[in-house]
Amino acid sequence: MNKELKNRVDEICKSFDISQDKLQELVDLFIESADNGLSHNSSNKSFLPMIPTFVTSIPTGKEKGVLLAADLGGTNFRVCSVTLNGDHTFDLIQSKNPIPIDLMSSTSNDLFSYLASKIKSFVKEHHNENFNSDSNNSNKLKLGFTFSFPVEQTSLDSGKLIRWTKGFNIPDTIGKDVVKLLQDHLDSQNVPVHVAALANDTVGTLLARSYTGENKEGLTSIGCIFGTGTNGAYNEKLENIKKLPIDILNDLKSKNINHMVINTEWGSFDNDLKKLPVTKYDTNLDKISANPGYHMFEKRVSGMFLGEILRNILLDLYSEGLLFNKYSNLNDLPHRLKTPWLLSSEGMSLFEIDDSTNLIATELELKNMLRLPTTLEERLAIQQLTRSIARRASHLAAVPISALVIKMDAFKGHNVEVDVGADGSVIEFYPGFRTMMRDAIAETQIGSKGERRLHVNISKDGSSVGAALCALSNDL
Repeated sequence: MNKELKNRVDEICKSFDISQDKLQELVDLFIESADNGLSHNSSNKSFLPMIPTFVTSIPTGKEKGVLLAADLGGTNFRVCSVTLNGDHTFDLIQSKNPIPIDLMSSTSNDLFSYLASKIKSFVKEHHNENFNSDSNNSNKLKLGFTFSFPVEQTSLDSGKLIRWTKGFNIPDTIGKDVVKLLQDHLDSQNVPVHVAALANDTVGTLLARSYTGENKEGLTSIGCIFGTGTNGAYNEKLENIKKLPIDILNDLKSKNINHMVINTEWGSFDNDLKKLPVTKYDTNLDKISANPGYHMFEKRVSGMFLGEILRNILLDLYSEGLLFNKYSNLNDLPHRLKTPWLLSSEGMSLFEIDDSTNLIATELELKNMLRLPTTLEERLAIQQLTRSIARRASHLAAVPISALVIKMDAFKGHNVEVDVGADGSVIEFYPGFRTMMRDAIAETQIGSKGERRLHVNISKDGSSVGAALCALSNDL
């Protein structure tokens, strides 16, 4: 790289560095924000949402039986059958059904009738014998319903839709119990299925890892997702969930229940930007996002946003006359480079580890993804910037995990090991992400000794196996 470009790239990369002091400040703020979220029902922007899930038991891996899971996550509706073998293993059958475009803006009846019909077809194909059983709940297949839209959950098997996202717009569903809607349509179509739980994919990740983990590496206490988005769930003492209504609290205590899984919604950590690092590229990204001022943690960590940060930097360096000098003005730049969200984290994962001669793999990827020809000097700059953005993301990812381990006092006892179940494309596939995250965990208050006792393991099928296990929660 020429000296001017190198100095500017070094300067930008330095702005993405996170010091040990900053990491520890963020951990302290996360714990404070989590405590406030557990105590207040208000949607205060400064607090973490800390949503009670009413999942009150964690699997051991010895559970047996056949359960169903249904997942409405966006443009597809998945139905799964999970056979728990009682030895930490399971067998999975699943089907995927695209949601017809017209149903995404139709009526509740149309949408939930369609969902029920797909569950009916699945049960007829794979569990037809259940159609001959009695109609009471004890003989119905239990189903966990992953509904990936904002809901106000009031029990394990009920939750009112707050708002639609992801292109859905069905006004008559707002404020209605989505579990009841699905159950009513299942009943009207005589489907022998009982919707036993409203599930969350992050909670599912925790439960799925608890079932499969065999506790060889300690009790699974946290489930987390680092993919397109990011979120985490953990097992909290009932006495600390101060926002639970007193009648619900007393009812749970009367059943000798003393813990509940909390969905932290940690993508919203530090929306006020008290401690999170802020560069001008973060500010630019936030302005063009769908929810300016919210999910500020997620916008620095998750796969949806990492490529957009890099794209912003490249345009900035072009405007300073340091990159892509063959283009005499902005209008001449490849359209894809000027279009938000087209530079992907998948592409960055290739830039991260490219050791080919003259970074030819990076050259081909940039031409394919952005129609952008580059020089070797430009590719070297892009690789250095990529590594800096990913390193910051991985170090920030260490904050909520470390904070929750401290908050739970998870290392209490002699030589206790702690297991974390993780899912998502970034933590599973981005080169070195987990290793860099662990390096940062060692720099938090947990220290290197604590980091060695913390095990982060990939937990697959959270929205299917985990949702099915949610349906068992009352029985575990």
